[in-house]
Order: sequence, then structure tokens, then C-alpha cells
Amino acid sequence: MNVLLVTVDSLRADRVSSSLMPETRSFADDSLDFTQCIANGPSTPASFPAIHASRHFASIEGLGIPPRDEDSDIRTLAEILSATGYATAGYTDNHFASGSYHYDRGFDTMHDASGTAEAGRLKQFVQSNLDKDSILFKTIESVYNRADALFANATGNDSEYERAASLNEHALNWIDEQSDDWFTWLHYMDVHHPYEAPEEYQQQFLEEPLSLSRCRGLARKGTHHPEDVTDEEWDLIRGLYDAECAYVDDQFEALLKALRERDLLDETVILFTADHGELVGEHGHAGHPPEFWEGIIRVPFILSHPERGADTVDGQIRLLDVAPTIADAVGHDAFDGWQGASALAVADDEVDAREYAFGDVGRQVEYGRCCARRADGWKLLRHDEDGEFCFDIHETPAERPEDDRSSDAHPQYDELSRALDEHQEWMQRLREGGSVGIAEDDEMVEEHLRDLGYME
Repeated sequence: MNVLLVTVDSLRADRVSSSLMPETRSFADDSLDFTQCIANGPSTPASFPAIHASRHFASIEGLGIPPRDEDSDIRTLAEILSATGYATAGYTDNHFASGSYHYDRGFDTMHDASGTAEAGRLKQFVQSNLDKDSILFKTIESVYNRADALFANATGNDSEYERAASLNEHALNWIDEQSDDWFTWLHYMDVHHPYEAPEEYQQQFLEEPLSLSRCRGLARKGTHHPEDVTDEEWDLIRGLYDAECAYVDDQFEALLKALRERDLLDETVILFTADHGELVGEHGHAGHPPEFWEGIIRVPFILSHPERGADTVDGQIRLLDVAPTIADAVGHDAFDGWQGASALAVADDEVDAREYAFGDVGRQVEYGRCCARRADGWKLLRHDEDGEFCFDIHETPAERPEDDRSSDAHPQYDELSRALDEHQEWMQRLREGGSVGIAEDDEMVEEHLRDLGYME
């Protein structure tokens, strides 16, 4: 049985709808659709240890996963499948989901567009030579937006990242060369800011398409200066985000069609998910800040298995469950060191929903930003210096300030707080046990954060 894992950067669960992403919605309706999948972090660095290695981000010192070590308790899904005879290939254009952070472990082939794009190097040069602390910053920033677009046009790239259509082509060419079972992972970056979908998709959501410079300027303003964004600009940002979702919908359908034409759908397990979601104006933010609002941590998790029927599964699961679920789906045992478990057991009512889903983010905040979400909808968010928040998501899904129950001496708050404390203590013990990735103060990390728009 072949395996296809498609992860979409920054795709929130509520966008997989019949009106916005009809092809993906149709795929979900014909598959196991897990409606309550929780990302174990609010960013790519925080979520990909969970996806590939079924490990909480906070259980590893630094970013990424450690290099290969036979004695380590960390194994990737690709390593497990490769050891059983699978040919393996990965396709990405995100530094933090690349070989730079050891996510090439287990892959025979790794296409890493983030490490080769000339436009990325030019962008980094411009960013490194602008004084963003001066009083002229906004003027300089507007110049940068135009320069950034000029560089993109000069290199022939109409997008900050390699498009999903291009990744599909690379992957399908590789699949065509395989004679035995294969595992292919594609990570689409199109939905990640800056939102700059092709014009025909922008026209579906905006009165007229925006220039590349305007798209990127809005992304930077929404991400770094959300307090300055006008209502009209928030509408544009939402329209641009939805346009990217519509584009990804078409590309995912194109990938499925290509597999169908090759008579591969009936022998391929397909998992479609996202590393985290996105804010498009909620809580005064754009993008995915290090916070744990529902728009950021609820992601799609859709599993198609040739031997299983369609079903909707409302029990809570986590991205930690990706690797164990896929291993289970193709008849292999989970690796002992994985912290997740197969979601198929939840779908089959063999086990209850995951009682807790935990999220962590660590960069420069000593893991002071974290969350616990309980299967019944109660949720505790710790946002470091911004304080704690406690919500009943089922009753108050908007997570408004007036819905916060953290100061009510509510019994649910006490239980969530104890569970989160225990989780963080466990994570600290694991970090001290020697699992080491890339140091967070490594110069490469800052460069990659700048490339992806997390830092000015």
C-alpha cells in the first residue's frame, strides 16, 4: 500500500468547506474526516516534530529533530517506512520543514526549494541591509515591498514559495519511476503569508487583483503592525487568504486526478492535514503568532484508505497522531518512542478521544507560551506576559475577552492547569534527557525566521 502525506502550511480547519475548497471538502466527505484535530504548536517549527516524529516540540532542546542516532528514542515516519522497504521522497519549500532541521531523515529523495531559491537569497540580502529600528522604518518598508516584488518579477517567480503545482509535478515524476510501495510527502506553502494567489483566484474574492508588492505589503502590515490595519485592509487580507485556499484546493484535486489516471488511488493511503492554522483579523492579528487561539490550532485531518468507508469522527486527536495513524493504516507497528497513537482507534471506537491535546512554543520565551485543550472543549491558554485564558470552546467559540473564565476560580481551570503543569514538567525532563535539535540562537534560525516573515 502506497502512502501520500499532504501537509498545507497555515491552513485552518474551517476553510475546508464546500464553498471555499469544494474538491477537498468532497475528498473529506468520502474519507475519514477528523473534525477535532489539534496542532501541537502554532508554527512550523513547533508542529513538525509532531507530524514527522510524533514528538512534542518542547520535548526536544532546540528546533527541528536531532540527527540520526541508532540509540535515540526519536524515529521519523519516513525512517520506519523506509526500513520496511518503502521508497521515500519529500517535497518542501519551508526551511523549518527541511533537511536543515533533519527532516530529511528516512527520505531517499528530498526536494528542498527553500535552500536553493535565488529570490530567497536576494530577499535575505535586502532584509539584512534595511534599518528596521529607525523612525523611517515605514518608509523603508514600503520601498522594500516594491523591491521585493521587483526581485520576484526579475527572477520569474510570481510567488514567495514554490507553487503547489510545481511540487505536484516533481512528486508525480518521482512516483512514475517507482515499481514498489512508496511514501511521498508534499508540503504546500501557498496558504502561508504573504498571500499572493494567481490573479484568477484573487478575482473570485476581490474586486480586482492586487499587485505582488501590495500583497506582500499587506502581509507584513498584518503580521508585524496589526494595530495599523484598517477594516478595508482586513477584508483584503481575508480575501487574499481565501484565494490561496482556493488555489490549493485545485492543486490537491489535480494531484488526486493524476493518481487516479495512473490507477494508484485504490492502492494509496492519503492523509491531508496542516501544520497549524492562521488568523486573519481575529484577536487583532494576522498570520500565526505564538498563541493558541482556535483559528491557529484547529487543523484538517482527513484520511482516505482504500479499504475503509467514509465517516465523520468528532473525537479530539492531535498532529502527534499522524505518524502512528499512517503506520497503522498500512499494517505496521508504531515506534515505541512515538508520543502519539493511531487515530484509527478513535474512529473505530476502540479508545476514547484524546483527553488532552497540548501545544508548546519555546523560542525566547522559555516555553511560557503553551496550551491544554480537553476533549470536552475546555481549554487553557498560557500566553506568557499576556496572561492566561480559559474558555469553553463549545459554548464560546469566539474566545472573546468576556468569555474568559481563568479568573473565576472555575474547577475546570484548576484541572487544566494541573494537566498543563504536568505536561511541561514531562517536557523539561525529556529535554534534559539529551534530545537536541538546532540551537534556537543559531544564526541559521534567525535567517530562516526572516525568510518566512516571522521577524522584521
